[in-house]
Amino acid sequence: MKFQYFTDKIIWRIIIVHIFAIFFTILAAKQFAELNDIEIIKLLDKYGAENSLKELRKEPDSASRIAYYLFWKGISEVIGLLIGFVISLILFIKKKMFWLNALIVFIVGLSFIKIGVFKNQIIYRLFFSFDDLFPNVELQYKFVINGTILLLFALFLFFNKWTSNFALNYSMRKESKMA
Repeated sequence: MKFQYFTDKIIWRIIIVHIFAIFFTILAAKQFAELNDIEIIKLLDKYGAENSLKELRKEPDSASRIAYYLFWKGISEVIGLLIGFVISLILFIKKKMFWLNALIVFIVGLSFIKIGVFKNQIIYRLFFSFDDLFPNVELQYKFVINGTILLLFALFLFFNKWTSNFALNYSMRKESKMA
């Protein structure tokens, strides 16, 4: 098989759409991971970082709570990436497209995690502010609202007919010109 065979099967338009969808899936997973121990978030919000650690030390299982919270917060990006990758791979296989497209999406998503895109304060302010629409709700509901809205964006990008047709029609026109 030639290299051109593989490059002809790569559909860049749908890869870009799936990269955006995985981006939103990872952000949603980060929001849902905050629900792991909402009491720690409330302490941080109320006392700040140093004073909340002093308050947590008063509890007998504080070390395991903090470790468990940090574990889920750290692994949430990878969980979001894997969920997005599986959805992307299923859609590519279902539409009889080359599986390498989904692998490219996975690699780009992994590189976003590695370079720290999701630790950027601009990203946080831009995408985690949907809860400002509901100022009087409790803290855990703010995470649910943000996570749900971000997940809906991702699912919209993955399953919307327009985005799918946008990419597929382009690839069909490309194939008909080559024939």
